[in-house]
Amino acid sequence: MRRSIKTIIGILLLPLVVSVSRAFYGQFGNIDIFLSKGQQYFLLGIGTYCFIQLFIFKPVYVYVLGHEAMHALATWICLGKVTSFKVSTDGGSITTSKSNLFISLSPYFIPIYSLAVIVLYYLINHVFTDGLIRPSYFMLVLGLTIAFHIVMTVDTLKTRQPDLIKAGYLTSSIFIYVINMTVVALAFGLLFEGFSFRSFMSGAYTGSLDIYRAVFNQLFL
Repeated sequence: MRRSIKTIIGILLLPLVVSVSRAFYGQFGNIDIFLSKGQQYFLLGIGTYCFIQLFIFKPVYVYVLGHEAMHALATWICLGKVTSFKVSTDGGSITTSKSNLFISLSPYFIPIYSLAVIVLYYLINHVFTDGLIRPSYFMLVLGLTIAFHIVMTVDTLKTRQPDLIKAGYLTSSIFIYVINMTVVALAFGLLFEGFSFRSFMSGAYTGSLDIYRAVFNQLFL
């Protein structure tokens, strides 16, 4: 019964996937092709990580470490306790005193290494020193870590994950996709001229309503 309910919820959420994808694609087409230095370094970071994974090695241990660390951080945010923490190249595990949807899925949509880079950059450049790290280098590493999060998350989702099975695979996958697209849209909205995060959110919202309204009219009117 629970599995059927989770599947139904996932099907009901499918319009979000369509509307978020369309909204992102629409805003992406508005990006100015003449990029600033920071934007170029950001894209260079994305390309650098893709090259590393394709031709050098896949940093599985680094991803598993961040994945389990995000589980632990989410548990602490929810006022829970972590009783065990294991990481290896074959996978990781964590035992906590509580579990919920946020704790289970947070590693898939929160880029923990990108957050760490942002915090470190702010502390070093604005608290401990006066601009020690060049913004272009920050943008390079930020692009690299975001690409690392997205590519490794997609690679991980190719196999059935216990975290996703608990919440329902279809529903969890939709949540992960929608939130990741929103995070990327927020980053693009801050970095690229022409990409409006507000318009992205508005387009995703109105697009979802239009699909739900159209389906309702077809079924009941």
